[in-house]
Amino acid sequence: MILIGSAAILWHVARIGRDDPLPENSMDADPVTESDAIAELAYDALIGSEFEQTHGWHVNLMPRMVLDHLPAGWRDRSFSKTYRDRLTVIVPTAADLLAPKIARNEARDRAHEAFAASLDLI
Repeated sequence: MILIGSAAILWHVARIGRDDPLPENSMDADPVTESDAIAELAYDALIGSEFEQTHGWHVNLMPRMVLDHLPAGWRDRSFSKTYRDRLTVIVPTAADLLAPKIARNEARDRAHEAFAASLDLI
């Protein structure tokens, strides 16, 4: 599974041993997967789901084409971790994750860039 979006930025925060929340406490998970099992779990946690009401965050299952917006070579720079010998998560670097956000240049995206910079993630 490839993880992008807010959850991926927070994954990097956890990777450096921190637990800082994102600006605005925004949180969603944006996985890209070809696994039916992961897609089914993601579907159960979409915006407005009981999962979101219970946990305060949701999942946006993303199509593979969103990866085309990441900088060339992102996969070579990405991080990978396998959990419980069953799920391998691939996470682009924070700089690669932020590149499309910086290009979009919305206030939330600029805040995420500043947040990542403040933790030396970029």
